[in-house]
Amino acid sequence: MSFIRSVYVVAIGVMIVLLVIFGIQSFYPAPGYLASINRATYRMNVFFIVLPLGAFLAMVGTFVRRRFGMFGAGLILGGMGTMIYAVAPYNLDSLWRFVGIAVALAVLAFVGHRVLPSLRKASPTSPDSDRSA
Repeated sequence: MSFIRSVYVVAIGVMIVLLVIFGIQSFYPAPGYLASINRATYRMNVFFIVLPLGAFLAMVGTFVRRRFGMFGAGLILGGMGTMIYAVAPYNLDSLWRFVGIAVALAVLAFVGHRVLPSLRKASPTSPDSDRSA
């Protein structure tokens, strides 16, 4: 993948994560600093919204990557970044952080299983591409 294509994929991924973060802040703003109980509930709600959304984006990217190429790869990267955002809050309960990381790992394994073999087949420098009959 050329440098420009790599930058494009990273830019798509970063923009997707930013879209999710600012979408949450715009449509579901955090409670004030004095409302500690409401903040805990808010973090859990954000977790339950953002984690499945990130998993969905990564899986959609896996399926559309063949047709849309770099955009699909950007969706995968954005989905993974979105899942990281879901488990990153410092006051998230350890059990839910564990569940979130387990889900992110499962999605990453799924994406790797679907994407990496096709990358190897498409790679012109693959050792298998030299073998013909």
